[in-house]
Amino acid sequence: MLSPTPTQPQQPPPSAPEQKQPALTPLRRRTGDAPAARAAKALFRPLFKGLYYLIQGIRNHKALSLIVILLLLASISLTNYISTGIWPFGIGNDQFNFHIHGSDGGGDHVKNWLYSLRDGNVTTMSLLQSELIMSQPPDPNQLVAQFSQTKANVQWKDINVMGVYSQGDTTVDSFVSVDIVGQGPGGPTKGVIVWHFTTLPQSGGRILYIDLVSFRPALA
Repeated sequence: MLSPTPTQPQQPPPSAPEQKQPALTPLRRRTGDAPAARAAKALFRPLFKGLYYLIQGIRNHKALSLIVILLLLASISLTNYISTGIWPFGIGNDQFNFHIHGSDGGGDHVKNWLYSLRDGNVTTMSLLQSELIMSQPPDPNQLVAQFSQTKANVQWKDINVMGVYSQGDTTVDSFVSVDIVGQGPGGPTKGVIVWHFTTLPQSGGRILYIDLVSFRPALA
């Protein structure tokens, strides 16, 4: 008689080796969470939001935005002209308007004298020099012979007001440079003339002193 084969007892499966849990590292605070960053966000967030809504408003209302911008520019230009007498970008700016006490500060007299010298107008120069208080006023005929375009065979190129200074005795000192080109046997020669004028705005801008500061050849 056959007996059943005894069954072998089942052994439990081997347990998996225990895995070590990695050590937890503390979470680092993001740069944006720092107190300084939060303060900066709180400060600039309203500004950026305002710019964003402003740009959106300009996109949605182009005609109205253009009118507002034009009115703003016009008001700025008018304010600048009232305070300084000069329009933006030098529009209509006369460099001989010295803007002293609401007047040209004698700049018109200076301009008329210089242009009369350029054109050789001795009569106008003499009239403008009639109120000089110099002991030895310059001789208009001599200046015309030396510097005018009509007598001295030179060309006036640029006239530049170098500086204007209001003095404590109510006078105004101004310095003007003139670039000239003389024609000689060896070709053109460039020169620079610097004039100093003292004017009195309270007396219609009359010229008190005229001084030839420098007359030299240009370096280039």
